[in-house]
Amino acid sequence: MALPFPDWAPTGSAQVQAVSLYPTTDVPSEAAAAVVHVEVSPVYVVRLDDTHAALVTQVLPVDENNRPYDGHAHSGMIGAYFFEHSAAGWRMTDRQDFVTTSGVGGNIGTTGITKLGEGHFAVTAQWGSCWQGYCGRWLVVVGLQGNEATLLNSGIALSVDNDGARGACSALSGGDPRAAKEADAEKHECLDIQSKWKFQGNRLLVSYEGRLSKLGENGELLPTRKIQEQAIYEATPGKLTLISGRNPVPDFFSNGPP
Repeated sequence: MALPFPDWAPTGSAQVQAVSLYPTTDVPSEAAAAVVHVEVSPVYVVRLDDTHAALVTQVLPVDENNRPYDGHAHSGMIGAYFFEHSAAGWRMTDRQDFVTTSGVGGNIGTTGITKLGEGHFAVTAQWGSCWQGYCGRWLVVVGLQGNEATLLNSGIALSVDNDGARGACSALSGGDPRAAKEADAEKHECLDIQSKWKFQGNRLLVSYEGRLSKLGENGELLPTRKIQEQAIYEATPGKLTLISGRNPVPDFFSNGPP
């Protein structure tokens, strides 16, 4: 932490640092507006190869009292810093104070590091949230290679459960489709889809299982449809591409809670 933040400390006021979220601007007024105060914490040090390393950080915006915002709508940020070793020691070669947002409630989520190939790594952050009866989980994927962190995916939808949304799903479970029809006239469906994911080399495998229940036009309960699918993504430098299968989580849940 000493190279990117010389006066940083793991606790107290020195943990709060001034960073620029958009350091490439050439307009002084825009650059000044982009400087914010944040609480910075190291998450991982990744040895990319014999002479290169990366530091991954959790970055949390703070209020006027230097306390991180921890409300439901407040996500954290992921930062990355790159270093090169020579006979003179380590030097910082690049910095990205802001790579992407992740998480909720002042936390970026549960993180991990996976080696995708020679000198190529993935930082993952899994997080979940509920809003007005809709619950979901998402996976943020950031690639590390050379002197750059690249956002590979801002949030792969991992799960959805709308059992608490407007009482419709509870009505379906209780066998009263008329109540469900009145409560959920727009969607007429109840979803419970969960998943497990893992990396195999440079491929990300996400296996989904769940059920979908719908109402007919007259409010009758239609047969429950089982869901069992697998989506396979391939990670290459700068890209994460879906190469097989599909993600069965509906589009309205693909980028975070409604």
